[in-house]
Amino acid sequence: MSVQTDQVTLTVNGQSVTVPKGTLILDAAKQVGIDIPIFCSHPKMAPVAVCRMCLVEVEKMPKLQPACAVYVAEGMAVKTTTDQVNKYQKGVLEFLLINHPLDCPICDKGGECPLQDQTFQYGPGASRYEFQKAHFDKAVPLSDKIVLDRERCILCWRCTRFSEEISGERELALIQRGVHTIIGTFNDEPAQSNYQGNWTEICPVGALTARQYRFISRPWDLDRTASICPGCSMGCNIQIDARNNRLGRFQSRENLAVDDSWLCDYGRYSFPNFQRKSQERPQVRRNGVLEEVSFEEAIAFTAEALKQAGGQVAGWASPADTNEELFLFRRLFREVLQSPHLDHRSGVVADPEPDDMTLPIAEIERCDHVVVLGGQEVIDAAPVLHLRLFKSQRQGVTVHRVGAADVKGALDAVPAEAQSVGILATESNKKATLDLQSKLGKKVKGTVRRLLVTVGPNGRGAKDLGILPHLGPGYASLNGQSGKGRVEWPGAGLRALYVHESSPLNRFTPTDAESMWLPTLPLVVYHRFAASPLDDLAHVILPGRAFTEKDGTVTNMEGRVQRIRKGIDAEWVWEDWRVLQQIANGLGASWSYDGVSAITAALAGGLAPYAAAINDSGRVLWGDAT
Repeated sequence: MSVQTDQVTLTVNGQSVTVPKGTLILDAAKQVGIDIPIFCSHPKMAPVAVCRMCLVEVEKMPKLQPACAVYVAEGMAVKTTTDQVNKYQKGVLEFLLINHPLDCPICDKGGECPLQDQTFQYGPGASRYEFQKAHFDKAVPLSDKIVLDRERCILCWRCTRFSEEISGERELALIQRGVHTIIGTFNDEPAQSNYQGNWTEICPVGALTARQYRFISRPWDLDRTASICPGCSMGCNIQIDARNNRLGRFQSRENLAVDDSWLCDYGRYSFPNFQRKSQERPQVRRNGVLEEVSFEEAIAFTAEALKQAGGQVAGWASPADTNEELFLFRRLFREVLQSPHLDHRSGVVADPEPDDMTLPIAEIERCDHVVVLGGQEVIDAAPVLHLRLFKSQRQGVTVHRVGAADVKGALDAVPAEAQSVGILATESNKKATLDLQSKLGKKVKGTVRRLLVTVGPNGRGAKDLGILPHLGPGYASLNGQSGKGRVEWPGAGLRALYVHESSPLNRFTPTDAESMWLPTLPLVVYHRFAASPLDDLAHVILPGRAFTEKDGTVTNMEGRVQRIRKGIDAEWVWEDWRVLQQIANGLGASWSYDGVSAITAALAGGLAPYAAAINDSGRVLWGDAT
């Protein structure tokens, strides 16, 4: 009988557990449900054992050992609740609380603070200290996003280690020594990192706080809803935290396949854009003046006006719409209005293909070489990619950042013996990407895959579902039934435009040509969440819902279908799918969807790859694309 040498068996408080070699005692204890208190330890960072809260007894070792920094060994016997361990835990907490201010009632971390929880569970029942606490600077502005309270800092090093190990920016550092040690930036200059919000999340106390959330709420007052970040096509998982129907913050929600538990500041701090400011009603322009009307009246007016326009109607659906809304939008135009003129893009880009997403996000760190074709512009389009790339470099992946047109430089950088090569680029740089992939495919021994960063949180879904003038769902050919794309609409003889804009982060921003064309149209229907300058040109304004106010699915740039869920209510606003259905029925259709789930089922029923992805929150795989 063969023995697995990569597994280790030990006991923790008498319970036997078998774990892989290289597992920390802390993680082995978790496997059998045993909690060991921690402050400095973090699963994404290397052990440092500076807080000493996780000390445990290990048989045959004379001193207590830090469970967060000692790896398991065969036959090891660990005890976590002995008198000696309890004594040291109380001592560590007493030391931490010597100068830590007892301002829990006004601390932003109150209610979700490990120091509070562990003092209650493991600490002494009363303090033995009666002298004056040491004082440090409070409310120190680290940037326009973060405030530091140095009195609360317990020097766990989590924030400085994130800055060094996770983002690689090294903006935070330990300054001075001993009891005078503080956290700060170089020369007290404002932090420039795009990932500062992660500092506040991993801080185990209220030392680092976000300006947007400071003194706003307590965790028990918040309604928490799992959703997806609206910032870009990365598809990072978030928690929407709201109180009294007002958005309070976005927090990270770990998905190892996508975000690895991190968020960028652009997405994290975008939530004020989605806070509804008024209970707006639909409006219809009569005699040059917009008048408030009911949804029923506005929809009837829209349906009649679209009927008058015949098939000369163009439709722009936002790359931030849900898949369900895009599905109905395409049906409205293709089947009901008999118009092929629909789009979700802002300009001309190369035709999308399933092969644009053959490199999954999580596979980046398993490549030999990764080419970032376009350098910083790729990171700007999906900021959390930087963290994934930096992690990949730490694990031995060679990352080449080259200019958007530097195909030769990228080709020369990748050796012929490479076994797995990835290319990251924006969709606007697809031509160079295809050129590079073709040449690398002939040069290297292994595989070459690409991942294109699409525009909008659901730009990939819009392409998959056929919100294009020349391709149908699943990138199917339209066999001569192609329409005109957005850049061709001005001067094309169109008589109406329907804009469905669901996110202030992905607006329909008119070009110069469109600014001249829009005032000439007999009908502009503007279905949107927030007011914009386009209101002045609209003949019908239909209030819509933000992603925080609706349910549905979105598809990220690698083709992963994920759910968004309603975090706040806007009951006075008709759901977007309902408005689209009522307009279609007003034009003679007989749709009878009774909710988002019914639309999702219909969508999946027509696209087998989506049915498979929706069922297990996986990636959409088209044919040979993997």
